Amino acid sequence: MPIEVEDLLNQVDVTIRGAVRHKLRVSLRANDYREQNLDGLDVLQEIRLKLVKKLTTEEGETSIQELTAYAATVAYRTCSDYLRAKYPVRTSLKNTLRRILDKAEEFEIWESRTGEPVCGYPGWKNAAFNTDTARVQELRADPYKLPTEAIPRCAADHMRWAEWRVLLEGVFAYVDGPVPLDDLIAIVAPVVGMEDVPDTGESEGDDDEGGFDASTLRSSDPTPEAHWMARERLKLYWAAVLKLLVWHRIAYLLNHREGDLEALPLYGVATLHDIAESLDMTDQQLAALASELGVAPPTATGTRGSRFLLFWKYLPLEDNIVAAVLEVTRAQVIAYRNKARERLKRMLRAEL
Repeated sequence: MPIEVEDLLNQVDVTIRGAVRHKLRVSLRANDYREQNLDGLDVLQEIRLKLVKKLTTEEGETSIQELTAYAATVAYRTCSDYLRAKYPVRTSLKNTLRRILDKAEEFEIWESRTGEPVCGYPGWKNAAFNTDTARVQELRADPYKLPTEAIPRCAADHMRWAEWRVLLEGVFAYVDGPVPLDDLIAIVAPVVGMEDVPDTGESEGDDDEGGFDASTLRSSDPTPEAHWMARERLKLYWAAVLKLLVWHRIAYLLNHREGDLEALPLYGVATLHDIAESLDMTDQQLAALASELGVAPPTATGTRGSRFLLFWKYLPLEDNIVAAVLEVTRAQVIAYRNKARERLKRMLRAEL
Protein backbone atom coordinates (compact mmCIF):
# COMPACT_ATOMS: atom_id res chain seq x y z
CA MET A 1 0.00 0.00 0.00
CA PRO A 2 1.43 3.44 -0.91
CA ILE A 3 2.65 5.38 2.12
CA GLU A 4 0.33 8.32 1.49
CA VAL A 5 -2.72 6.01 1.35
CA GLU A 6 -1.71 4.35 4.61
CA ASP A 7 -1.24 7.77 6.23
CA LEU A 8 -4.75 8.83 5.17
CA LEU A 9 -6.23 5.60 6.53
CA ASN A 10 -4.49 6.21 9.84
CA GLN A 11 -6.01 9.68 9.99
CA VAL A 12 -9.57 8.31 9.72
CA ASP A 13 -8.90 5.21 11.85
CA VAL A 14 -10.58 6.64 14.95
CA THR A 15 -13.64 7.59 12.88
CA ILE A 16 -14.22 4.17 11.33
CA ARG A 17 -13.45 2.31 14.56
CA GLY A 18 -15.84 4.55 16.43
CA ALA A 19 -18.60 3.86 13.89
CA VAL A 20 -18.11 0.08 14.06
CA ARG A 21 -17.96 0.02 17.86
CA HIS A 22 -21.02 2.24 18.13
CA LYS A 23 -23.14 0.44 15.53
CA LEU A 24 -22.21 -3.18 16.28
CA ARG A 25 -21.54 -2.67 20.02
CA VAL A 26 -18.19 -4.45 19.94
CA SER A 27 -14.83 -3.71 21.56
CA LEU A 28 -12.59 -4.27 18.49
CA ARG A 29 -9.91 -5.45 20.90
CA ALA A 30 -7.54 -8.03 19.44
CA ASN A 31 -7.84 -10.20 22.55
CA ASP A 32 -11.66 -10.25 22.52
CA TYR A 33 -12.50 -13.59 20.90
CA ARG A 34 -16.26 -13.39 21.15
CA GLU A 35 -18.02 -14.09 17.88
CA GLN A 36 -19.64 -10.69 17.54
CA ASN A 37 -16.32 -8.91 18.10
CA LEU A 38 -14.53 -11.12 15.56
CA ASP A 39 -17.28 -10.23 13.08
CA GLY A 40 -16.70 -6.58 13.94
CA LEU A 41 -13.00 -6.92 13.11
CA ASP A 42 -13.94 -8.45 9.75
CA VAL A 43 -16.33 -5.56 9.05
CA LEU A 44 -13.57 -3.10 9.97
CA GLN A 45 -11.24 -4.73 7.45
CA GLU A 46 -13.93 -4.57 4.77
CA ILE A 47 -14.34 -0.83 5.42
CA ARG A 48 -10.59 -0.30 5.08
CA LEU A 49 -10.54 -2.16 1.77
CA LYS A 50 -13.34 0.06 0.45
CA LEU A 51 -11.41 3.16 1.50
CA VAL A 52 -8.19 1.89 -0.08
CA LYS A 53 -10.07 1.37 -3.35
CA LYS A 54 -11.47 4.90 -3.12
CA LEU A 55 -8.06 6.43 -2.40
CA THR A 56 -6.18 4.52 -5.11
CA THR A 57 -8.69 5.05 -7.93
CA GLU A 58 -9.85 8.62 -7.44
CA GLU A 59 -7.88 11.37 -9.12
CA GLY A 60 -7.13 14.65 -7.42
CA GLU A 61 -6.61 15.49 -3.81
CA THR A 62 -9.21 14.86 -1.13
CA SER A 63 -9.25 16.98 2.00
CA ILE A 64 -9.13 15.17 5.31
CA GLN A 65 -12.53 16.65 6.20
CA GLU A 66 -14.08 15.18 3.05
CA LEU A 67 -12.34 11.85 3.62
CA THR A 68 -13.48 11.68 7.25
CA ALA A 69 -17.11 12.28 6.27
CA TYR A 70 -16.84 9.72 3.46
CA ALA A 71 -15.18 7.17 5.79
CA ALA A 72 -17.94 7.56 8.37
CA THR A 73 -20.61 7.03 5.71
CA VAL A 74 -18.88 3.92 4.36
CA ALA A 75 -18.47 2.56 7.88
CA TYR A 76 -22.12 3.00 8.84
CA ARG A 77 -23.39 1.54 5.57
CA THR A 78 -21.05 -1.45 5.74
CA CYS A 79 -22.21 -2.16 9.28
CA SER A 80 -25.82 -1.90 8.11
CA ASP A 81 -25.14 -4.41 5.32
CA TYR A 82 -23.63 -6.81 7.87
CA LEU A 83 -26.61 -6.52 10.22
CA ARG A 84 -29.07 -6.90 7.34
CA ALA A 85 -27.46 -10.15 6.19
CA LYS A 86 -27.04 -11.70 9.62
CA TYR A 87 -30.26 -10.70 11.34
CA PRO A 88 -33.31 -11.04 9.03
CA VAL A 89 -35.86 -10.36 11.79
CA ARG A 90 -33.99 -7.20 12.75
CA THR A 91 -34.09 -6.18 9.08
CA SER A 92 -37.84 -6.78 8.99
CA LEU A 93 -38.31 -4.59 12.06
CA LYS A 94 -36.06 -1.91 10.57
CA ASN A 95 -38.08 -1.88 7.34
CA THR A 96 -41.33 -1.64 9.30
CA LEU A 97 -40.07 1.32 11.33
CA ARG A 98 -38.76 3.05 8.19
CA ARG A 99 -42.15 2.75 6.49
CA ILE A 100 -43.94 4.11 9.55
CA LEU A 101 -41.52 7.00 9.96
CA ASP A 102 -41.67 7.83 6.24
CA LYS A 103 -45.44 7.78 5.94
CA ALA A 104 -46.52 9.36 9.23
CA GLU A 105 -46.76 13.13 9.14
CA GLU A 106 -45.97 13.45 12.85
CA PHE A 107 -42.65 11.59 12.55
CA GLU A 108 -39.65 11.90 10.29
CA ILE A 109 -36.44 10.06 9.49
CA TRP A 110 -33.33 11.77 8.14
CA GLU A 111 -29.58 11.25 7.85
CA SER A 112 -27.02 12.75 10.18
CA ARG A 113 -23.92 14.35 8.71
CA THR A 114 -22.18 10.95 8.97
CA GLY A 115 -24.91 9.20 6.99
CA GLU A 116 -26.47 7.48 10.01
CA PRO A 117 -30.29 7.37 9.94
CA VAL A 118 -31.83 9.41 12.78
CA CYS A 119 -35.52 9.79 13.61
CA GLY A 120 -37.94 11.79 15.71
CA TYR A 121 -40.30 14.72 15.24
CA PRO A 122 -39.85 16.94 12.15
CA GLY A 123 -38.85 19.94 14.26
CA TRP A 124 -35.90 18.00 15.66
CA LYS A 125 -34.04 18.10 12.34
CA ASN A 126 -32.71 21.46 13.50
CA ALA A 127 -29.07 21.13 14.55
CA ALA A 128 -29.94 22.73 17.88
CA PHE A 129 -31.61 19.49 19.00
CA ASN A 130 -29.05 17.06 20.41
CA THR A 131 -29.47 13.41 21.31
CA ASP A 132 -29.35 12.64 25.03
CA THR A 133 -27.21 9.50 24.79
CA ALA A 134 -27.64 8.71 28.48
CA ARG A 135 -31.44 8.52 28.09
CA VAL A 136 -31.06 6.39 24.95
CA GLN A 137 -28.78 3.97 26.80
CA GLU A 138 -31.27 3.74 29.65
CA LEU A 139 -33.97 2.58 27.25
CA ARG A 140 -31.62 0.21 25.44
CA ALA A 141 -30.81 -1.41 28.78
CA ASP A 142 -34.46 -1.55 29.88
CA PRO A 143 -37.16 -0.57 27.35
CA TYR A 144 -39.81 -1.29 29.99
CA LYS A 145 -38.94 2.04 31.56
CA LEU A 146 -41.35 3.42 28.99
CA PRO A 147 -44.79 4.42 30.29
CA THR A 148 -47.14 1.45 30.63
CA GLU A 149 -49.51 2.86 28.02
CA ALA A 150 -46.67 2.95 25.47
CA ILE A 151 -45.97 -0.79 25.75
CA PRO A 152 -47.95 -2.72 23.10
CA ARG A 153 -50.12 -5.62 24.24
CA CYS A 154 -49.36 -7.79 21.21
CA ALA A 155 -46.45 -8.72 18.92
CA ALA A 156 -45.41 -6.61 15.93
CA ASP A 157 -47.33 -8.78 13.43
CA HIS A 158 -50.62 -7.80 15.08
CA MET A 159 -49.91 -4.17 15.93
CA ARG A 160 -52.04 -1.47 14.33
CA TRP A 161 -50.94 2.04 13.44
CA ALA A 162 -52.30 3.50 16.68
CA GLU A 163 -50.17 1.12 18.77
CA TRP A 164 -47.01 1.93 16.80
CA ARG A 165 -47.70 5.66 17.16
CA VAL A 166 -48.12 5.43 20.95
CA LEU A 167 -44.96 3.32 21.26
CA LEU A 168 -42.84 5.74 19.19
CA GLU A 169 -44.26 8.75 21.00
CA GLY A 170 -43.30 7.08 24.28
CA VAL A 171 -39.70 6.58 23.11
CA PHE A 172 -39.34 10.12 21.77
CA ALA A 173 -40.91 11.63 24.89
CA TYR A 174 -38.50 9.70 27.12
CA VAL A 175 -35.39 10.67 25.14
CA ASP A 176 -36.66 14.17 24.29
CA GLY A 177 -34.47 14.39 21.20
CA PRO A 178 -33.53 12.64 17.95
CA VAL A 179 -32.88 8.89 18.21
CA PRO A 180 -30.53 6.98 15.88
CA LEU A 181 -32.55 4.35 14.02
CA ASP A 182 -30.30 1.53 15.27
CA ASP A 183 -30.97 2.58 18.86
CA LEU A 184 -34.70 2.76 18.16
CA ILE A 185 -34.61 -0.80 16.79
CA ALA A 186 -32.77 -2.05 19.89
CA ILE A 187 -35.29 -0.32 22.18
CA VAL A 188 -38.41 -1.44 20.34
CA ALA A 189 -37.40 -5.03 19.49
CA PRO A 190 -37.95 -6.64 22.92
CA VAL A 191 -41.37 -5.09 23.46
CA VAL A 192 -42.74 -6.11 20.04
CA GLY A 193 -41.38 -9.68 20.13
CA MET A 194 -38.62 -9.53 17.51
CA GLU A 195 -36.28 -12.32 18.53
CA ASP A 196 -33.13 -12.35 16.40
CA VAL A 197 -32.01 -8.78 17.09
CA PRO A 198 -28.39 -9.15 18.28
CA ASP A 199 -27.29 -8.58 21.85
CA THR A 200 -26.10 -5.00 21.68
CA GLY A 201 -24.93 -4.67 25.24
CA GLU A 202 -21.55 -3.03 25.65
CA SER A 203 -18.51 -5.32 25.55
CA GLU A 204 -16.94 -6.30 28.83
CA GLY A 205 -14.51 -3.77 30.11
CA ASP A 206 -15.73 -0.89 27.98
CA ASP A 207 -16.33 2.40 29.72
CA ASP A 208 -18.85 3.93 27.34
CA GLU A 209 -21.84 4.15 29.66
CA GLY A 210 -22.11 7.87 29.11
CA GLY A 211 -22.51 7.44 25.38
CA PHE A 212 -20.30 7.04 22.35
CA ASP A 213 -17.17 9.16 22.26
CA ALA A 214 -14.93 8.36 19.31
CA SER A 215 -12.13 10.52 20.64
CA THR A 216 -11.51 8.09 23.49
CA LEU A 217 -10.91 5.10 21.25
CA ARG A 218 -7.48 3.64 20.57
CA SER A 219 -6.36 1.70 17.54
CA SER A 220 -6.15 -2.07 18.03
CA ASP A 221 -5.55 -3.93 14.78
CA PRO A 222 -6.52 -7.61 14.51
CA THR A 223 -3.49 -9.81 14.95
CA PRO A 224 -2.55 -13.20 13.48
CA GLU A 225 -3.06 -14.61 16.97
CA ALA A 226 -6.70 -13.49 16.99
CA HIS A 227 -7.29 -15.04 13.57
CA TRP A 228 -5.60 -18.27 14.67
CA MET A 229 -7.68 -18.44 17.84
CA ALA A 230 -10.92 -17.96 15.90
CA ARG A 231 -9.92 -20.63 13.37
CA GLU A 232 -9.04 -23.15 16.09
CA ARG A 233 -12.36 -22.54 17.81
CA LEU A 234 -14.21 -23.10 14.53
CA LYS A 235 -12.26 -26.33 13.89
CA LEU A 236 -13.42 -27.68 17.25
CA TYR A 237 -16.97 -26.53 16.51
CA TRP A 238 -17.07 -28.18 13.07
CA ALA A 239 -15.62 -31.45 14.40
CA ALA A 240 -18.39 -31.48 17.02
CA VAL A 241 -21.09 -30.79 14.40
CA LEU A 242 -19.92 -33.82 12.39
CA LYS A 243 -20.43 -36.03 15.45
CA LEU A 244 -24.12 -35.17 15.71
CA LEU A 245 -26.76 -37.66 14.64
CA VAL A 246 -27.61 -36.87 11.03
CA TRP A 247 -31.25 -35.86 11.70
CA HIS A 248 -30.11 -33.66 14.57
CA ARG A 249 -27.49 -32.13 12.27
CA ILE A 250 -30.07 -31.41 9.57
CA ALA A 251 -32.46 -29.75 12.05
CA TYR A 252 -29.58 -27.71 13.48
CA LEU A 253 -27.84 -26.59 10.28
CA LEU A 254 -30.88 -25.88 8.12
CA ASN A 255 -32.24 -23.42 10.68
CA HIS A 256 -28.87 -22.10 11.89
CA ARG A 257 -28.95 -18.35 12.68
CA GLU A 258 -25.92 -17.85 14.92
CA GLY A 259 -23.13 -16.92 12.49
CA ASP A 260 -20.65 -19.78 12.88
CA LEU A 261 -21.89 -21.47 9.70
CA GLU A 262 -20.91 -18.49 7.53
CA ALA A 263 -17.55 -18.25 9.30
CA LEU A 264 -16.48 -21.81 8.42
CA PRO A 265 -15.62 -21.08 4.75
CA LEU A 266 -14.24 -17.65 5.66
CA TYR A 267 -11.62 -19.18 7.98
CA GLY A 268 -10.88 -22.14 5.71
CA VAL A 269 -12.31 -24.71 8.13
CA ALA A 270 -15.02 -26.17 5.86
CA THR A 271 -16.24 -25.29 2.39
CA LEU A 272 -19.89 -24.81 1.48
CA HIS A 273 -19.67 -28.19 -0.27
CA ASP A 274 -18.35 -29.79 2.94
CA ILE A 275 -21.28 -28.36 4.88
CA ALA A 276 -23.76 -29.53 2.25
CA GLU A 277 -22.24 -33.04 2.20
CA SER A 278 -22.48 -33.27 5.99
CA LEU A 279 -26.28 -33.09 5.72
CA ASP A 280 -26.26 -36.44 3.82
CA MET A 281 -29.71 -35.70 2.41
CA THR A 282 -31.34 -38.35 0.25
CA ASP A 283 -32.73 -37.74 -3.23
CA GLN A 284 -36.23 -37.97 -1.74
CA GLN A 285 -35.41 -35.32 0.86
CA LEU A 286 -33.91 -33.01 -1.78
CA ALA A 287 -37.05 -33.41 -3.90
CA ALA A 288 -39.24 -32.67 -0.86
CA LEU A 289 -37.19 -29.56 -0.10
CA ALA A 290 -37.59 -28.32 -3.69
CA SER A 291 -41.34 -28.90 -3.47
CA GLU A 292 -41.64 -27.01 -0.17
CA LEU A 293 -39.68 -24.05 -1.56
CA GLY A 294 -41.61 -24.09 -4.84
CA VAL A 295 -38.52 -24.45 -7.01
CA ALA A 296 -37.41 -26.96 -9.63
CA PRO A 297 -35.67 -30.00 -8.10
CA PRO A 298 -31.93 -30.28 -8.77
CA THR A 299 -30.82 -32.46 -11.65
CA ALA A 300 -29.55 -35.93 -10.74
CA THR A 301 -25.91 -35.15 -11.47
CA GLY A 302 -23.01 -34.77 -9.09
CA THR A 303 -23.08 -35.60 -5.40
CA ARG A 304 -26.11 -34.96 -3.21
CA GLY A 305 -24.05 -32.32 -1.43
CA SER A 306 -23.39 -30.41 -4.64
CA ARG A 307 -27.09 -30.59 -5.50
CA PHE A 308 -28.04 -29.22 -2.09
CA LEU A 309 -25.93 -26.10 -2.77
CA LEU A 310 -28.73 -24.95 -5.07
CA PHE A 311 -30.81 -24.40 -1.92
CA TRP A 312 -28.11 -22.55 0.03
CA LYS A 313 -29.55 -19.11 -0.68
CA TYR A 314 -32.81 -20.09 1.05
CA LEU A 315 -31.14 -20.77 4.41
CA PRO A 316 -32.09 -20.53 7.21
CA LEU A 317 -35.24 -22.58 6.61
CA GLU A 318 -38.40 -22.38 8.68
CA ASP A 319 -39.08 -25.35 10.94
CA ASN A 320 -42.21 -26.40 9.07
CA ILE A 321 -40.13 -26.83 5.89
CA VAL A 322 -37.49 -28.87 7.70
CA ALA A 323 -40.28 -30.97 9.21
CA ALA A 324 -41.65 -31.77 5.76
CA VAL A 325 -38.18 -32.77 4.54
CA LEU A 326 -37.59 -35.07 7.54
CA GLU A 327 -41.21 -36.29 7.53
CA VAL A 328 -41.70 -35.42 11.19
CA THR A 329 -43.61 -32.75 13.11
CA ARG A 330 -42.43 -29.19 13.67
CA ALA A 331 -42.18 -29.92 17.40
CA GLN A 332 -39.83 -32.84 16.66
CA VAL A 333 -37.61 -30.59 14.55
CA ILE A 334 -37.34 -28.12 17.42
CA ALA A 335 -36.53 -30.99 19.79
CA TYR A 336 -33.84 -32.32 17.41
CA ARG A 337 -32.24 -28.87 17.19
CA ASN A 338 -32.28 -28.40 20.95
CA LYS A 339 -30.66 -31.81 21.39
CA ALA A 340 -28.00 -30.83 18.86
CA ARG A 341 -27.24 -27.62 20.72
CA GLU A 342 -27.04 -29.41 24.06
CA ARG A 343 -24.63 -32.01 22.68
CA LEU A 344 -22.50 -29.36 20.98
CA LYS A 345 -22.19 -27.48 24.26
CA ARG A 346 -21.13 -30.64 26.08
CA MET A 347 -18.56 -31.59 23.45
CA LEU A 348 -17.09 -28.10 23.18
CA ARG A 349 -17.00 -27.71 26.95
CA ALA A 350 -14.99 -30.90 27.16
CA GLU A 351 -12.57 -29.69 24.45
CA LEU A 352 -12.10 -26.20 25.89
